Amino acid sequence: KVNAEKGWQLGIHVDAASGGFIAPFQEMSGKGCPPFDFRLPNVITMSASGHKFGESICGTGWIVFRQREDLAEHIAVTVTYLGGSSDSLTLNFSRPASGPYVQFYKLLRLGKEGYKQKVENQMSVAAYIRHFISNLVHEPSGKKRFQLLDGGDTCCLPVVSARLNPEIGLHYNDIDMQHALSESHWYVSGYRLGFENPSTAEFEDLFTDVDQCETMFRVVVKSNLTRSLAEDLTAKLVQVLDFLDEMDGGYESVRSKFNGQKAAREMEKIETDNVPIAMKSSLT
Repeated sequence: KVNAEKGWQLGIHVDAASGGFIAPFQEMSGKGCPPFDFRLPNVITMSASGHKFGESICGTGWIVFRQREDLAEHIAVTVTYLGGSSDSLTLNFSRPASGPYVQFYKLLRLGKEGYKQKVENQMSVAAYIRHFISNLVHEPSGKKRFQLLDGGDTCCLPVVSARLNPEIGLHYNDIDMQHALSESHWYVSGYRLGFENPSTAEFEDLFTDVDQCETMFRVVVKSNLTRSLAEDLTAKLVQVLDFLDEMDGGYESVRSKFNGQKAAREMEKIETDNVPIAMKSSLT
């Protein structure tokens, strides 16, 4: 519409870093996801990260151009190598081959059907976690424990995003919950809803309707997060919430208590180290 009105030729780059290995296979499962790729005439480039949901190793990624004419000359450098000419699209020409090799193996090994089944399983596990936390109730107030922040069960990433319900007025936040949950060897990423402005070095609001001190968390469901593991995660989550409810000072009080005990032990060690060896023997 803008191109038609202005006479421009603006193209679109689709950053499919995560969704590039999710959306196509949801569409193959009949989820009715809207087109996002080269079926749209103004999309000229797409990028994807194979190391996210593509099952390749870290550092695997690529960009796809609709046509050679859209590739700027200063990006593609033609070099003579091993008796022929080759277009190099990297910054330093030579790159490790492990990423493309692993990605090519996974494409051959899984195929479209394998990736479709993988994505269906990931979305199913994400839906289980999402529905579980959406049904949790804070008994004293009778209100729901969490507010969901993600896109739901279909046509989205297998990621569960939520935050503790601010209407309850809990004495702990999502980052406290993250720390407490890590004691059970589960790491759920917690975030503050603000950012540090690189120009001013000041911490500012990320949203207009939420204070920068508010928090949230997310669970990224990769292929190795099975249903049984997800059930363990939700069980540990309930235990952590009950524990934090009983702590008047929230998780901060636990850390303060631990740090106090640690400081006391260190002080005792320092005092003991300063005692003469003969006196130590008599004390023991």
